[in-house]
Parts: sequence; C-alpha cells; structure tokens
Amino acid sequence: MPRLKRRLQQVGLAFLGSKWRRFLLLFLLFSVLLAAQLITSYSKLAGTAAPVEADDAGADVLAGVEDVTVKKAFNIKTQQAQQGDSTRTRLLEALTQLKTRDLQKALKLYDATWNPAAAQKLRMDQALQSLKMTLLEEVSAHGYVDLMAAAHHARPLSDTPRPEPLQVVIVTTWRSGSTFMEELLNSHPAVFNQYEPLTFFGLRQIRNGQDSLKAQRVIHELISCKYDGQDEYLRSAHEVRELLTRNKLVWKVCSSEDWGDALCFNDSFLSQACHLFPWRTMKLVRLRLRFVRALLQDPELNVRVVYLVRDPRGVINSRTDTVKWCKTADCNDPGLLCNDMDEDLRAAVDLQRDFPDRFYVLRYEDMSLNPVNKTRELLSHLTLDFDPHMEEFLASHTTKNYDKPWSTSRESKKRVTYWASKLKPDKLNDVQKACGSVMAKFGYLTINSTKNVTVDKILGPLVLPSSP
Repeated sequence: MPRLKRRLQQVGLAFLGSKWRRFLLLFLLFSVLLAAQLITSYSKLAGTAAPVEADDAGADVLAGVEDVTVKKAFNIKTQQAQQGDSTRTRLLEALTQLKTRDLQKALKLYDATWNPAAAQKLRMDQALQSLKMTLLEEVSAHGYVDLMAAAHHARPLSDTPRPEPLQVVIVTTWRSGSTFMEELLNSHPAVFNQYEPLTFFGLRQIRNGQDSLKAQRVIHELISCKYDGQDEYLRSAHEVRELLTRNKLVWKVCSSEDWGDALCFNDSFLSQACHLFPWRTMKLVRLRLRFVRALLQDPELNVRVVYLVRDPRGVINSRTDTVKWCKTADCNDPGLLCNDMDEDLRAAVDLQRDFPDRFYVLRYEDMSLNPVNKTRELLSHLTLDFDPHMEEFLASHTTKNYDKPWSTSRESKKRVTYWASKLKPDKLNDVQKACGSVMAKFGYLTINSTKNVTVDKILGPLVLPSSP
C-alpha cells in the first residue's frame, strides 16, 4: 500500500510538472468555478423572482405573432433554456455531493496556478508527504516496527520513549576519515544528515572569540531543525551543494526535472523534513571539541558526540599528497594540527568524565583494522541499529581501493600504514617533532625510518589520561 500511494503521488507530481498540463488543469478548474458561480447567482435570482410558467410566458410573448418561423424559433430557445437550467441544477447537485477535502484540494490546485506562494506551498506539502512515505517504505522493508512508528508519527525512536530524537555529532578535522564515518552512519535509511554546516567559515579552525560563539549558535539551531535565519549556511549550500545532496532521501523528493531544486534550499521545507527523521547526524571539521559541551549540556537535546582522531602523520600526508586545496596554515602546519589535538585531548578527558554514556573517542586506525566489530561497538554506544545498509556499506568500502581524493572506498587495513610509503623523511621528522608528545597520549608510536613499517611499530593501545 505505501508503494501504491507513493506511485500515485509521483504520478500527480509528474502531471503538475508539465506546463501544458498545468494550463489544462487551470482551464478546467476555472470552468468548474465559473459554472458554480453562475449557478449560485441563478439560484439567488430564481429564489427572488416571481415564478412564471415557461409555456404561459411563451404564449404571452407569441400572442399576436403570425410568423410560424418566429414561433418555432422561440419555442426552440425556450426548450434550450429549460435544458440549460436542468444541466446547471445537476451540476450544482454534483458539487454539493463532493467532500470538503476534495473541494479543498481543487481550490489549492486552482490557487496554485495563479499564486506562486501557493504553488510553493503545494509543492512542499507533496514533497514532505513523499519523503514520509519513502522513509516508511525504507524502514519497513527491514521490519523495524518501532522505527516505522517513529517515522510515521515524526517522533523519536527508542526501546523506551525518548524526549527528543537522537542526534550524533562527529567532531574531527580535515582528512581524518570523517567522510567515511559520516557516510557509514548516513547509509542507515532513517538518518537525516547535516554535512559540514560550518563550511562558510572557510579553510580555518574555529578556536575562540566571536567566531566560536557564532559557530555554536549555528550548530545548535541546525541540530534542532531550525533553518530559519541561517542565510550564510544556505548561501554556502548553494555554492557547495554537497552540503545538501548528501541527504539522499531528502534531495530525491525536493528536486525534479520539472520543478528544479529550489525547494531543497527552502528553510521551511528543510526544518519540516529534518523533523521527520528519528536520527540525525552532523559532521564538524572546523570547530574544536570543547565547544560541543553546550550541546551535551542542553536538556532539550539528546546528543551523542563522537571524537574521531587520526595519526597526524597520516593526516599531514593526506593533506599534502592527496588534495590540492590545503593551502592555509590551519591546514598544512603540523604544529597547529597537534596543538589542536592536545587541546581536544584535554576536552575529551573532561567530556568522558562528565558524559560517559554520550561521549565516545574513536581512532581512525582502530576502525580501519577492524571495521565491522568497531562499527558494532560504536553503534551500541550510540544506541543505533546495525542496519543491513551499513553492512553493505562496510563490505563495499573497506575491501577495495578507489584512488580518488574524496573516495571513501579503501582497503582499510592497508590505509593504516599507507602514509609511511608516501611521507618524505624531512616531513616525517617535522611532524614527529611537533607532535611527539600528543602522539604518545593517543597511542601513536614514533619511528626512525619509513622502511618496513608495520602496524605494531606505529600503533599502541589508546588509554585516555585520568581526569583530575
């Protein structure tokens, strides 16, 4: 049944998408409304005018007229008028039989043909309904009864009721495996993805001052599904469409060949679409870890934070060897990178102490070496299901290499030591000199040569320091 409803809706959208079909629809609706208006006017006149029998009136008019042709023509006109009255009466009776909902739909369609705002509202309503049906269809295919109910009622999902939907925030930095993590979580059909919402700050880290306050306001509003007033974010989404296209289910219903994709950038649509999903994810690569404490402290949010860290030697190699855009000091200076890691570590210790059930530290290398088991552990901490889509994603993205800068398909176990074959000795020395202390705290071991590097030579256990 959901598939049939969805198909009927798609047919309706396709019908409305044609300019000529919209014109035909306008013409038909206008004709119906005009007929209704004429009938109403006629009924009012008929109710106030004195009744006159057609035959008597005809006799009075034709009295004294001898021309047979004139008499015959008058009689024909009289019969046509009577037939017209009968047709209008039947039409009026038919209109009175229509349900209120059907009349409202007709009026909406009629209004939409004249009023751009009404057309946008109609398009938005249909897209949201289609999204809801698609979401229900996706989750019902795997038998998630609770999830299906949560999606249907746009309420949070849990084995026990939750005050708010679950929101997962990934905090890391560029080229640390965050896109892989984001795509893994987003492969679940019930996840609404908010991809790098702070892109408009540019290629720099947000560490303090007014920028940090502004960034915290933006992420708090967006994670609460409040897109109204987020002009800078929406402008950046126009320029970097990946910010929205990575929400595949949402983008699918808000863009079409006939209507374009303007609806996808509508703040009201995004807010309502966001509320339909029981789970939401957000990836942050520009904001340092200590600034997400406010999200964890907010009693109106149900946030889980994942801090994703990677060996700085691998990060620097990826930034300098794989991509061409890493031109700022915040991106290519290993000293700044490792200062950020050190501050993040101190914040992580405090967050682990204060929010043990809602904060999780994950090393890129641990996920790469054992993706399935580590994913299960992560999802268990986040209280998310291990959806079959996620299993398929891991199978296709951790066993093959696609050597593209933004590709997340890697032979994951080989990625742990990959940087050793690429990083030049002088660059290796620079990174280890600037980062040696913080590397040791995260369990990364220094080396003297990049020859014959194995995992056990560069990776030790992760043991967070005790909080004071």
